[in-house]
Amino acid sequence: DNYELIIQYYPLGWFDLLNRFEFGGPVYFFFYTAIGLTICLIGGSVYGINRLLTKFRHPPPFQGWQLVALVSRPQIEGVILAVIPYMVVVSTIHTLFRHDGVLQFDSLHKNWMGSGSIGDDEEVENAMGRMGSAFLVLGSYITLKGSSSIIIGDETSKNDHVVAKRAHFIWASLCLQAMILCLLEFSYSDSYKNDIYRYVVMFKFGQIAFDVILSHVIRDKLLIAPLLVLIQMSEILVTIGARDFVEFTLSFLVKISLIVVQRLFIYPFIHTILTLLPRWNLLARHSFGRKALTRKEKKQREARWKKVNENIELQTEGVEPLVDSITIYSVEKTGGILLPFMCLFLMLLYRETEIAMNYNINQHELLYYGTFAFYMIIWTCIV
Repeated sequence: DNYELIIQYYPLGWFDLLNRFEFGGPVYFFFYTAIGLTICLIGGSVYGINRLLTKFRHPPPFQGWQLVALVSRPQIEGVILAVIPYMVVVSTIHTLFRHDGVLQFDSLHKNWMGSGSIGDDEEVENAMGRMGSAFLVLGSYITLKGSSSIIIGDETSKNDHVVAKRAHFIWASLCLQAMILCLLEFSYSDSYKNDIYRYVVMFKFGQIAFDVILSHVIRDKLLIAPLLVLIQMSEILVTIGARDFVEFTLSFLVKISLIVVQRLFIYPFIHTILTLLPRWNLLARHSFGRKALTRKEKKQREARWKKVNENIELQTEGVEPLVDSITIYSVEKTGGILLPFMCLFLMLLYRETEIAMNYNINQHELLYYGTFAFYMIIWTCIV
């Protein structure tokens, strides 16, 4: 049979070349800068619209740079001080327990019933198991140490309240870690990759719901903050599961836009509802309750009404709204600062974690994701 072989050459588009990481560093630096300028445009547009629509006759001057210096510097310093010893310990564990590490356990089987010689594949599997056990011990120790550092009690005497609060915090941490594990497993699926923008929006609303639930359960903003940082960091991390690098950057822009909407509209709306809920509850009880009251019962009702209104005034006036706003900003910013270190962690433990491997990203490509996350820290400080 006669056949004709035809070979066609055609150039790839710019975005296709970006996804294949065919360009040099300056091109990606320009691309990262364009994304950063787009983030600044989003923040500047929001500020400009609010400035134009303000009801103040003499609006206050722009204090954004002072806010960045006040809030971002402690965050960056705190993250660096926390990450450096942690990465040192992780690197030490990796050096000691890896397949060709310092500590050799070639003759040890992974169970008591094992016998005979150990093959190369089983030896690698045993080394990964030992390393995973060491990381499990490290994570458990950090959780226990963190709970005792955040929830401080009198160590000289038994304080059941402090012990119960620490146990409550540890249990909430373990439950949250189990949920994030399920989130990571779902991010490996094709349905997530094919419809990542919808899931980014769903995860953002899920984060808001978890924030409200944790605030109601734990009732302490200082204890909620590390858990919310974990949610924020995991939410950003799973965006690496996009189909390609360009889609990852676009989903990052979508996430930034959602953060702006969350700060301006969603969180104030939820805070207003939760603040006024006791008043509405009391009004409903007055409307559907018993009409005929004694003088003593009327005084008690008036006292409850006065106390509820005073609590509402305390939550809506003064420094409380400002503290809530800074808390939200700090949590989101800290999660973004931790993302480059998480990419470095995935590069170091590429074969052991298999997270990037399940996203079909090799170690060389993961370096571009990490540099993008590191470069975006500067631009997200402005927003």
